[in-house]
Amino acid sequence: MSNPRIDSPDSLPDWVLPWPSFEVDWSRAGLLVIDYQNYSSSTHLGMVPMLSQRYPEVADYYVGRIQKTIPNTRRLLDAFRKMQREVIFTRHGCLLADGRDLVLRRQRRDSDAREQSDQPTLWSKGSPEHEIVAELAALDDELVIDKNASSPFNATGIDQLVRNMGLETLVLTGMATDMCVETTARDAADRGYNVIVVEDAVATFFEEHHRAALSALGRVYAQVWSTDRVLSALED
Repeated sequence: MSNPRIDSPDSLPDWVLPWPSFEVDWSRAGLLVIDYQNYSSSTHLGMVPMLSQRYPEVADYYVGRIQKTIPNTRRLLDAFRKMQREVIFTRHGCLLADGRDLVLRRQRRDSDAREQSDQPTLWSKGSPEHEIVAELAALDDELVIDKNASSPFNATGIDQLVRNMGLETLVLTGMATDMCVETTARDAADRGYNVIVVEDAVATFFEEHHRAALSALGRVYAQVWSTDRVLSALED
């Protein structure tokens, strides 16, 4: 039997300290879509075909997951656009084709990945794999931020841009829950933003990692909501 959804403190493990508490001014809230790119989230490019061939059990879970989380992210996109709220996208990958702009750890990881699977773990800006999946494509007046590290707060000027746009709450969707989403959520919270992570609009490769990341975030850094809860709050 699968574990219950994580979308409120009540569904997380008992905790002796206060949960993150804040009020959301939706006029100052923006949607941050993290790394839903072809290399990670397309079924015919990048990572998924390799997983399907070599690690079918991992692929079965992950593909099933993104087939739910991408449509939920699309619902959130449509709602934020309808309400004329800000939408921001990030793309993760090398800024230079040879990857020399990555930290050495990532360069080594990509080199090892090429030896094991004939493909890197990240693709460079300008490649088809680096692009956002077609279902979630950004509009011309929406900000797309390219980063070469897990969190855009470490690798880009997003903090200044988001403050310039008058945002105080960031609603996070994307992948992977326990990697770029979690790191971005922590960094945003430490910079004073209200952070909401949308449980059924974020994905990773193992359910236990997904739940562990959200449990950790929900204790200190973020509120964990469902897509329906965000949509209801926006409409209200």
